[in-house]
Amino acid sequence: MRTLKYVSLGILLVLVIATAGFLVWANTPLGPMPEALDALQSDSQVQVTEDGWIVFQPSGTQPDSGLILYPGGRVDPRAYAPIARAIAEQGYLVVIVPMPLNLAVLAPTVLRK
Repeated sequence: MRTLKYVSLGILLVLVIATAGFLVWANTPLGPMPEALDALQSDSQVQVTEDGWIVFQPSGTQPDSGLILYPGGRVDPRAYAPIARAIAEQGYLVVIVPMPLNLAVLAPTVLRK
């Protein structure tokens, strides 16, 4: 009986450590490069807003189509700013949707708000 108690405690400890390790791993993606941070600044061509989602809207126009970017696994959503800005400069609305724990698989219905 005592052995079963120690085995159960050992399994529980391994699960707690594995879960903590996963959470630390998932919450520490590589940060964006400096050019990505620069692309997050609004200018005369593109208006950038960050309110949960990162939105790139062409200045002076109301686009009738756009693109939603889902970040890759463990990728900081801001890393996609240069490509999002380039697309917005062509007249499209672009939205980068941050994901829980930086893993899109954890939020397959995030756009159904």
